[in-house]
This record gives sequence, C-alpha cells and structure tokens, in this order.
Amino acid sequence: MKPLMEYTSYRIYIRDFYAERKERSGFTWRDFAKAAGYSSPVFLKLVCDGKTNLSEAGIERVASAMDLVGIDLQYFRLLVAFDQEKSSAAKKKIFAEMRALANDNSFALVGEDQYDYYGSWLNPVLREMAPRLNGATPAQMAGELVFESDAAHVKNSLKLLEKNGFLEKDEQGHYVQCNRSVTTGNIDVTSLAIREMHRQMGELGVQSLDHVPVKERDVSGLTIGISEAAYEKIIKEIADFRRRVSSIVMEDTGKERVYRLNVQLFPLTNTLPKEERHD
Repeated sequence: MKPLMEYTSYRIYIRDFYAERKERSGFTWRDFAKAAGYSSPVFLKLVCDGKTNLSEAGIERVASAMDLVGIDLQYFRLLVAFDQEKSSAAKKKIFAEMRALANDNSFALVGEDQYDYYGSWLNPVLREMAPRLNGATPAQMAGELVFESDAAHVKNSLKLLEKNGFLEKDEQGHYVQCNRSVTTGNIDVTSLAIREMHRQMGELGVQSLDHVPVKERDVSGLTIGISEAAYEKIIKEIADFRRRVSSIVMEDTGKERVYRLNVQLFPLTNTLPKEERHD
C-alpha cells in the first residue's frame, strides 16, 4: 500500500487496507469489523461506500485495527475529520493541520498547488497579466489592478505561480505563461479552494458597482420563480454559454485587459408548496 499521507480519502485508505489483507490471508469484512469492535459485519464496507461515517470513538477503533500509531494515527484522525466536516471554515483549518503534519514529514499533499492557486483572486489575474507587462515590477503590476493590492502580495503571488509551474521567465527575464492547465487534483481540497475563490470574486463583483464605470462592466440579474425542470434547463444553458465564451476567448488574438465573468444562479427561498390548479 501507499503511505497513508499519499491518500486524500480515508475511505479509500480503509478499502485498500482491506483489499491488501484479503489478498494475503482471506481477510473478510466480518473479520475487519470484529477487530474494530463492531457487531455489524458490513459496517466498515458501508463506511468505505460513503453510506455512513465514523464516530470519534470509531476513528480510534478502526485506526487500532489497522495498527496505525504515531504520525500516521494523527494524520488519519485529520483525514477523517476533513472528509466528514461540513463547514468550509472548519475544513480549511483541518487542511492546514494536515498540510503542516505532512510537510513536517517531507510529504506534499495531493492538491496543494491547486489549493494555493485558488486561494487568492490575485493568482489567476497575474497569470494573465504578468506576461503582458514586460519588465514591470510588482509595485507597477499592483498599480495596474482595478482592485486594491500591494507589491508584497503581488510578489508572493508571482513566486507561487512560478513555483507551481503556471508562469516562468524567458531568457530576457520576462514572464511567459506555461501551458500547464489547472487540474482538479484532490477534488475535495480543490473544491474547498474554489469556494474561497468564488467568495473573493463575488465580493469584487460587488465592489465593481462603485469602482468601475458602467460602460466598462455589465452587471444584471433576474429574480425568477421556476420549477426543478426549468432549473435543469437553465443550468444547461449556462454551461453552453460558458463554452461559447471560452471559444471566443480562444479565438481572441490580443489581451487588452483581464476580466472576470461571474455567472450566478442560486435559490432565495426553500422549496415552496406547489400551486393548486382550479380547472
């Protein structure tokens, strides 16, 4: 098996542990459950299938059944907590603890670079902007931003983009954009970071109402009452629209400015009672 710190899901780790033991000795789910102190012979299979969770006591029993001690035990506890936590703020705190523990033991977590990339609105902006400003200092780049930042933040962002392979410098010392795409990596970690990116970009969208002239922005919206079927149709229209916008961007030969396009559709009420029809 891979080292525990290479796993991004405790459920997959438990399943791999079971599969390895089964291949070696005919180990069964019943054996595994008994070793962990569960009366149900299929409980741990249900955990692996995502149909139930581990309690705090269960974490310790399952870890003991897998002979996890020391650093591995600490990491397993965090891995379970990260998976089962619902709050984004709490997830961020747990991930920071996982990352610190892994880095202290010379491991890099899967998804770290994606998490860092999406952690600040500056990163995708500078990835697009820096190659267009040959020879510009971080302070000069900060001066070209519509929304407030400073040279220190720009410098840190540029270092991150270089470190993770999103930008590089040519022989003249000018930034060029690498072909590397931003992949999903660890989906749980990336989705957590993307939520933070959406939050930051949403806040900038609100600020644009006061900071950006009307002729340089387009902000509009609809408040609509719709059915689930209509919602699904609208989601498809939005996806098709994003693809058409991407095609326009790919065919564009110049970059005069860096823009952000937010497409937002979210509920404002709980599900309402269906209308009664009187024929």
